[in-house]
Amino acid sequence: MLVGVLTAPAQRGFGGPGRIPGGYLFARYPFDQWAAETAKPQIRWSVQTNSPHLSPHQRLLQQIDIAIGGSELRSRSDSRQLIAFVRLEDAAGKRYQTANMTRIGTNRKQIQEVDYHFPAFIIPGDYTIELAICDSHTLEHSFVRRQLHIAPMNPDVLAGAWKALPSVEFLPVNGIPDSWFLPQIPERLSLPIRTARPTHIDLLVNTAPAAPGTISELRRNMENVVPSLKVLMGLDPEQGSVGLSIVDLARRAFTYEEPDIRATPPSEWARRNLSKFRTAFAETHTTVVDIKTLEGQRRTLNYLSGEVTRLLGPRNPTDAMRHVVIVLSAPFYFDNQEKPPLPDLPADPARRLFYIGYSPLAMLQTEGVAGPSTMRVPLYRSSDDIEHTLKPLGARVFRVSRPEEFRKALGAILSDISGTEPAR
Repeated sequence: MLVGVLTAPAQRGFGGPGRIPGGYLFARYPFDQWAAETAKPQIRWSVQTNSPHLSPHQRLLQQIDIAIGGSELRSRSDSRQLIAFVRLEDAAGKRYQTANMTRIGTNRKQIQEVDYHFPAFIIPGDYTIELAICDSHTLEHSFVRRQLHIAPMNPDVLAGAWKALPSVEFLPVNGIPDSWFLPQIPERLSLPIRTARPTHIDLLVNTAPAAPGTISELRRNMENVVPSLKVLMGLDPEQGSVGLSIVDLARRAFTYEEPDIRATPPSEWARRNLSKFRTAFAETHTTVVDIKTLEGQRRTLNYLSGEVTRLLGPRNPTDAMRHVVIVLSAPFYFDNQEKPPLPDLPADPARRLFYIGYSPLAMLQTEGVAGPSTMRVPLYRSSDDIEHTLKPLGARVFRVSRPEEFRKALGAILSDISGTEPAR
């Protein structure tokens, strides 16, 4: 039994801004003619457009699925390729399109179904969606047009974050770690922060898993942490800068550092830094933990405390700069830790510290009156060692496990930094 699965290619990439992979298929086949006619479907197919959901990238993710059953495939003995087309048109008349194809080989009798998946980021609004499937040999085709309404989030603590983004962006097909960061989509969310004084924000991101050597856990963590990092890279203080540090706490080593990511436009930043940025996450794929790493783990939290204290800087009444540190990590636990000494870090409104602990979700099997059921729950529910380390430093802690919770936490952090949040 075979099931063919295809995902839409990227709408554009670094190799050629504005290019639409699959766009040549729209030029080669009469899609506009199909859109203008009222012909009966010539290929049996099914189309599904599920309601969008909020992704870890803090973007609404719309899934468009096209399926062709095995009986239809077997009836097309002369077919060589089947091509799926997707076009969305927003209220302003701007079109976004992509296409994909699959070859029907000699094993067509074994194919149960061919599926095409077209995931896309989409902003709230009204759209016309046009889809087609075509037999490349006979030019038989089916076409459908639908109206699509994407409701805004209500309430939305990050209202305006999508204002500079395209209405639709088809997601590329990537391997790890690009599938976490989506470098082909360089745009960042718009997260302006009103600041009464110059403000430097440091993003400190941990890539180490909760326990050393657990590769599957690391990947599950990074599916949330890396997209959330990309969201945080959209922070835009009126006066100030945003630094980025990526650290592997298990090895007590920085794998990437940059003093101000705002100094370079996002597309140019991606061109210049993507290779070393990718390496910072690719290096975490190894499951090998050497003796030196194990011996040093007893001092890991001491190391974290020292680095956070360094980024916040000493109390200095003459320093006109406000310092903010946002620590982002999946929950992190190590046994037999040396208790970090409490640094001399008295309360200071010019220094703010936040910790976002992003726990992945796990499937929980439960038995009830109606029988067994499953539910998604946070994999880690208790406070972790990072929280225990940062709280004495005055950190404000957010435990999140879903994109909606991260969005709410980020809204609270922005209000806190700008001084617009009500007293807690």
